[in-house]
Amino acid sequence: MGYDSIEEIQKQTHEWDFIKELPETIGVFKKKIMDYIEGQALFICRYEAPELRASVDLTYSAETFDYILVRTMGLNSFRDVRLIYKERDVFEEKTKKYLPLVISNMEHPEQVNLGELYEAKKVEDWEFGKTLPKRIGSFELYIDPSHAIEHINGSIILIDYSDFARRDQLIIMYNRLRDEFFGELKVNSVFRTTTSFDGRNVKELEDKLKKNLEPTLKWVSETDHTI
Repeated sequence: MGYDSIEEIQKQTHEWDFIKELPETIGVFKKKIMDYIEGQALFICRYEAPELRASVDLTYSAETFDYILVRTMGLNSFRDVRLIYKERDVFEEKTKKYLPLVISNMEHPEQVNLGELYEAKKVEDWEFGKTLPKRIGSFELYIDPSHAIEHINGSIILIDYSDFARRDQLIIMYNRLRDEFFGELKVNSVFRTTTSFDGRNVKELEDKLKKNLEPTLKWVSETDHTI
């Protein structure tokens, strides 16, 4: 089966009534027509909320021939697996159904049910998590445990310290499949591994954060940022 070129797909989106008829705003997110190709991705339409550093992109991939909804919160960007379809009409139908909920959950992450495994970890009752510094050096606390968000591969982001100007980041996640807390770093957008925050429960995580949080952010700031 042959597929149209990404340039032909781009032309087709210019006459796509679905895009034209999408509401101008959903919550605090505002619609913006993108209409540009970057690499193998066509960016069709975006809903963005700069004050939240959040956006939702409706895209097309020439690599997989799929229409894809991409969610971005801060420096965290990922494809929503519920909204990846090769058939444009199916993507349209599913996006109409799920887009308002996707955006509402991004605007109000506290309303999302993250599941029984996460609930059992008692993160919401974690007093230390409520006292995390809002800023550490050039890093700001973008996500705190009371506003945890669903991520990929069974993971939940409960802490996110980001330096947006330098695109540096430390995130702390809980993975349902492994039943553990762990950390992940970015230095100038490039992923770096760390085991400094591995733990089975919030007490172990708390001990690791008290010991390693500030030194880790200091290391990220001072390490070589050359890509």
